[in-house]
Amino acid sequence: MGLQGTWELSFLVDKDGRILEGRGACSEHLGHSLQSLIGKSFFSFIASDERPHFRRFMGQINRPRAKRAALVSLQSAVGGIRSYAMEAQAGRSADDHWLMFSRNTSQAEGLDDLDLPVVMIEEGQFLRLVEMAAAQAQESLDLTTIEVGGLSDTRRLAGMKSDEIAAFERSVGETLSNSAHEGILSSPARGYYNLLHDPAKGGAAIAQDLTSVASQHGINAAQVGVVHATMSVAPQTSLANIRETLGVMQKRMPGYQDWDQPARPKMREGQMAAILGLGAFMLGVIAIAVWMMILH
Repeated sequence: MGLQGTWELSFLVDKDGRILEGRGACSEHLGHSLQSLIGKSFFSFIASDERPHFRRFMGQINRPRAKRAALVSLQSAVGGIRSYAMEAQAGRSADDHWLMFSRNTSQAEGLDDLDLPVVMIEEGQFLRLVEMAAAQAQESLDLTTIEVGGLSDTRRLAGMKSDEIAAFERSVGETLSNSAHEGILSSPARGYYNLLHDPAKGGAAIAQDLTSVASQHGINAAQVGVVHATMSVAPQTSLANIRETLGVMQKRMPGYQDWDQPARPKMREGQMAAILGLGAFMLGVIAIAVWMMILH
């Protein structure tokens, strides 16, 4: 964008969106002093309908061809919703970035106009983000776990080509990303998803959206096999309780597995034969030893 020197606000944020440092007239633009902003989630100042897009923007900025500039709507009690040109710059480490803001918006594209990939955050980060969202929420949010059986067991989709299944999987991710509160979405294993969302659109409605998406790809309800479980997350819910809630819901999924434990690799036929052979050899040794003891 080439706006260096004209930035009105800048914030160093970590990968969870937490503000680490800042510069500029924060009180004028956001209605808070810089000191009071440290440690808070920057997502709370992004217009609500742009938050999933902003999560996707932040999730891709370390990629080689990353989008690093966009038009962003910031909201505050003092200024309402105002547009800013934003550019991401390298931070102090790979896990943080400077976000620079200017009121000169003539050269920027909107977040929703950018071709941004769906971001699936890892489970530890997902739990932290749910905790942060609960800490800032005025009302309860919903936490939903979903299994898309056609993706967790692709044998259900026999007859579909791999690129057709991949296209369906992308559509599932995009649908869930658009429903997720602030884009808080994870996929602990293929076909399984966790998302935080507004209770106004419940887990059943989100599951129905996925069934509709499947039909657009020529997949019927039996093949797609969408199953979900939803629980409420009250404001100020602790990380331990969120983890416990998530664990309870994941165990309700038909294809549940403990994603904290690595899957045991299946033994090949050669390995099985070797083990059986070794077992037979050991039994032979024992038999000979017993026979020798009888003779003596």
